[in-house]
Amino acid sequence: MRRNEATPIRFSVIVPVYNVQNYLCACVKSVVEQPGPKDWECILVDDGSTDQSGQMCDAFAETCPGVITLHRENGGLAAARNTGLAAATGEWILFLDSDDLWPADMLSRLRAALDDAPGYDWYVGRYLELDAAAPKSEPAPPSLPVFTPGPFESPDYARRVQKLYENGNWSVWRFCIRRAFLEQSGVQFWPKVVWAEDYPFDLLLLHHCTRLYFLDFPITIYRVNRAGSLLNSNLPKHFVGILAARKGFRKLFAGPGAGGFTPQEQEEVWRRVANVFWPQARAAAVKDKGVRRACAAGIARCRDLYNKGEQASGRTDWVLFRWMITLLGPRAGLWLAAHLKH
Repeated sequence: MRRNEATPIRFSVIVPVYNVQNYLCACVKSVVEQPGPKDWECILVDDGSTDQSGQMCDAFAETCPGVITLHRENGGLAAARNTGLAAATGEWILFLDSDDLWPADMLSRLRAALDDAPGYDWYVGRYLELDAAAPKSEPAPPSLPVFTPGPFESPDYARRVQKLYENGNWSVWRFCIRRAFLEQSGVQFWPKVVWAEDYPFDLLLLHHCTRLYFLDFPITIYRVNRAGSLLNSNLPKHFVGILAARKGFRKLFAGPGAGGFTPQEQEEVWRRVANVFWPQARAAAVKDKGVRRACAAGIARCRDLYNKGEQASGRTDWVLFRWMITLLGPRAGLWLAAHLKH
């Protein structure tokens, strides 16, 4: 159903959809029922769903003004988001995963915040967590080591990365980004990064943005512990994503002008990639021999990350795990770590 074209589109919310028929209705409902002017478009990108999600998207587009459905062959979350970005027409870009939802008054608070603190290209909000494994649970704020609302500016790339990451989850569903700025930067999601596709996007976009504004209210209700989500399934695939990110950054840094990244900035990128790698490596120390071997192959190809990052430093158990992987090799190291764990 067509929206009222007399109201300019201020917000484009991009929702990649893949086999989430049990959650999609709540997600779309949380957008459609936002109070205030209908100054938004909700772009549902059906990424080749094999359940009823694609048909549900079409039904929402037919009955809910402002909802648009795009269908594409399955290409993963990153590719689906890029498809949504290409179709977006709003001044601001928002991302929402199809198993998550918006707080009831989010857009009203966001409109007011953008009007009260104009002049920024990138706003970062808080978020709430909803435990999918506990059906009667209520959304609750995560435990964040630091969250300082208000403006932040620094010419130091590493400081900007630290500031963004110490304020919570790296996922893009807590961002509000000016579309013109995003297009000018040329930054898109890397389709071959099939797991944790958000952090390469963050690291690239932070290179173009020295000023952030942190909003003191939740933008998204993030559903945790959902069976079948990318974070909770197919551990070997995580290393496929890490290797794709590693390859993408190596290609960028080997190109003309190293993509504009100084050697110090490149080192910061590798530190952050390693911080993603090590928890997945340790998670691969499981009883299942087949899973261990599949993960070991990916871990072995990440040898250049072994001496980087902070996740495997400091605590004795992490240092021991790093030592086992480095000296014994991934297969033997995972076997030993699994037996010590269990």
